[in-house]
Amino acid sequence: MKKIELSEHFTYKKLLLYSLPIILTAIASMSFMMVDGYFVSNFLGVDALAAVDLVSPVYYAVYSIGIMLGGGGSALIAKYKGAGDVDAARKCFTMLVALAVLFGIIIAPIIIFFMDDLLRLQGADDSILPFCEEYGVLLFLFLPVHLVNSAFESLWVALEKVKFGFVLSMIVGMTNVFLDWLLMGKFSMGLKGAALATCIAAVLGSVVSITYFSIRDESRLYFVRFEVKLSNIWEVCFNGASEMIDTVAENLTLLVLNGRILTLIGSTGVAVMGIYNYVMCVFLAVFYGLGSTAITVVGYKKGQGDEGEIKGVLKKGIVLNIFLGIMSFLVCILFSRAIAELYVGYDQSLVPYAAKVLKISSVSCLFYGFVMYVSAYFTGMEDGLSSIIIAVMLSLIAPISVAYVLPSVFGANAIWLSIPMGTMICAILCVILLKVRKSSCLCKEFRMTEYDNE
Repeated sequence: MKKIELSEHFTYKKLLLYSLPIILTAIASMSFMMVDGYFVSNFLGVDALAAVDLVSPVYYAVYSIGIMLGGGGSALIAKYKGAGDVDAARKCFTMLVALAVLFGIIIAPIIIFFMDDLLRLQGADDSILPFCEEYGVLLFLFLPVHLVNSAFESLWVALEKVKFGFVLSMIVGMTNVFLDWLLMGKFSMGLKGAALATCIAAVLGSVVSITYFSIRDESRLYFVRFEVKLSNIWEVCFNGASEMIDTVAENLTLLVLNGRILTLIGSTGVAVMGIYNYVMCVFLAVFYGLGSTAITVVGYKKGQGDEGEIKGVLKKGIVLNIFLGIMSFLVCILFSRAIAELYVGYDQSLVPYAAKVLKISSVSCLFYGFVMYVSAYFTGMEDGLSSIIIAVMLSLIAPISVAYVLPSVFGANAIWLSIPMGTMICAILCVILLKVRKSSCLCKEFRMTEYDNE
């Protein structure tokens, strides 16, 4: 199949095909997280799974720094390439990777020092805290490596090396799965084994990536000497802030929800919430892949000044995300029982409840793709403010508000509606923001154009 270039006109087919490698990369990465959860639950039990679910929001909130650098950097790199300034693109790329390492070195000891406090904020007590510490301390010792990998997740598209990124992700993921089985199963290392497996696999990924881009090749980007430009750092951080805020807010929300669930339902509720998160990771990987493509393609077309192509990419991406959202929702409904059996089949009393929660929560699939794509579009257009507004509403304000209001009115189990309701509210906000922005007004954007007929 002929390679699709950023300079081409993007039809529905080309947009999906261009996104496919990064979607597969993200799915592979997220699928291996599901396997992590499976091993932890089946080898170590519900309390260990709950401990991992309590550490995860803290970890992914910090992990989002790499996402910010990768997302904001992708738009800037793509803009430089679209304008023909490859040297500036290389310097920007090198600076981003260096910043990821620096942030990891600075932040890791801070998080480790305050870890107990962060876990207690979620309601962790003395019975589950040792499990959390056993898993979390080791995970954060390798934070610089994790931030480099998270930045590359977004950068592969801008670097036009998505197939390489996919293959590397598969290798890293399979290494993680094998080490989970070996360290937790054969060597009985418990949660330390789970954390060590994740960290060793992450080291492998970052070493391969850094080695690859240390080799000078005029046909692609590679590491070069660079000057620290505060204007570029500010542009990258502000433009990628929505991706970071989205992840931080999402995990802050999860932290709050875990606390609410512990109070209202107990540790089994946290474990059930974890099952939903593992499953949703796969679907969110699809939406994330299309969003990452939108950032790069829109940024490139903006550098070229091609307004018509930008509008076409916006519409086609929204249509694809709505369709894929419906398919994701149907999969959750049809296979909810089987998924619950996979994770907590050893406790048959918990299976029906887990399946019911998954069905209710999966309604969010109908809106997530649309919201994430619109946010990515604004990032590609360097409209960081609109993207930040969407991110904060999607992952923080709306779901937390609903999580406190609904259980007070309808009872404890209404908390499972918090994420679907919050996502629906945010979808309405996205429509409003698109209408406000004249250049992307939906009533003008979605009329038949030359792009719609391809």
